[in-house]
Amino acid sequence: MSSLVGEDRNQCSFIPRSMDEMIDENNAVRVIDAFVDSVELSELGFRIYEATNRGQRPYQRDDLLKIVLYFYMNKIRSSRSIEQECKRNIELMWLTGGLTPDHGTISSFIKDNKDAVKELFKRYVLLLKGLALVDGDLVAIDGTKIRASNAKNKHFNQNKINIKLVYYENRIDEYLNKLDRLDSEITVVIEKKLLKYKERIERLKSLGNELKEEKKTQVCLTDPDAKSMRNNGGVEPCFNVQTAVDSKHKLIVTYDVVNDANDQAQLKNMVDRAKEELQEVIDVKKSDGEKISFVLDTGYYNQHQIAESSDDTTEILIKKRVKEVSEIKAYDIEKFKYNSETDTYTCPDGCVVSFHSKFKKDGHSLKKYKCHDYENCKNRSRCTTSKAGRSINRPAAYDELAQIEENTYKKNDVYRRRIQIVEHPFGTIKRHLGFTHFYRRGFKSVSCETGLLLLVYNIKRTINILGVKQIVALF
Repeated sequence: MSSLVGEDRNQCSFIPRSMDEMIDENNAVRVIDAFVDSVELSELGFRIYEATNRGQRPYQRDDLLKIVLYFYMNKIRSSRSIEQECKRNIELMWLTGGLTPDHGTISSFIKDNKDAVKELFKRYVLLLKGLALVDGDLVAIDGTKIRASNAKNKHFNQNKINIKLVYYENRIDEYLNKLDRLDSEITVVIEKKLLKYKERIERLKSLGNELKEEKKTQVCLTDPDAKSMRNNGGVEPCFNVQTAVDSKHKLIVTYDVVNDANDQAQLKNMVDRAKEELQEVIDVKKSDGEKISFVLDTGYYNQHQIAESSDDTTEILIKKRVKEVSEIKAYDIEKFKYNSETDTYTCPDGCVVSFHSKFKKDGHSLKKYKCHDYENCKNRSRCTTSKAGRSINRPAAYDELAQIEENTYKKNDVYRRRIQIVEHPFGTIKRHLGFTHFYRRGFKSVSCETGLLLLVYNIKRTINILGVKQIVALF
């Protein structure tokens, strides 16, 4: 049996195929084309260059946006790689009519439209709501660490500075001890090395002074906005990407990029962002006496933010970290029993810790309870190191928090769906879209890069749900 062979590249055809015939009707590139053409980019804030200015004629913004979305969908984010691909990719030739912008043009387009990308993402979410692909019944929130464009050896904290200072000083001592025993040619080489080490020492001391003066704990030289975080089994400069994902089809409703190493301060931020995007859904639910539910893991547990975010339209499902029995010490707060009738706590020894006063901390209302028999307590040293005796701070919304905790355990089957909902997008963007590190630097640029990737995720997810033909027909 003969093998399959292709057409002769020198063979002429009397009936040439059009470029449109070469692109399958179910190709995702058709969705990108239809979506961008349906959007008025100037309304979203995309910078438009007038064709009447002197110099080379500008590219149209919609063509450049199509190029960027296409390549982000195909795991290519480097401007130079995009430039190279524009000259040989048949799908891209179909998409833009054969345009071949250089890497500088592509990079400048992204740089000039950082805020507009956020609005473009919101516009697509609006489309998803119109198609009833997002229902707002259950929204899962979570974050993931993405490595910044900053090498580990360009990140410093005081401990790292001290270690390097000791290393360089020891190296200088070693070379100084060798100088007397070496000939003149090698001496010149060593003197250059000594000068280099001294310059590095001065640079490290300058960084140490910067940390003290600006009261920082760390500094990243390449990307000052990045922070050191635990990621991929180690510690590296990262950003924390936050997402809110609707449960119906695992579509991303909103996102944010922060440099907090943990999620504890992000609960209210993400709930508010999601509610803003789902306001129409919330209004409908409110009229029906229903609530929108948010599920979050224990890393988001923040008593004050939970209380502030929970209202008549919002249900928070979250569990706080429960200590193992072996971790609980004799006089930890878990050992104190609260009596709601007398509004007092009872310590493990039977002493009463009664209400003392109300106060505010960081704008949050708290109640303070103090022990009045601490001077006669034989276990005082085990209970507290405070000279004023043991005190307990209780949030004013403690009862509400207890109710939320109880409700979470009642709806444990709903709570357990969190992983299925929110981890799906993270797995997709990391494995299928190659989103394991950032190419850009600084909060705005990193947020723009995130917005493009998450928009592309939503587009790919929509294609899987509806199909290319149905989506293109909608535009």
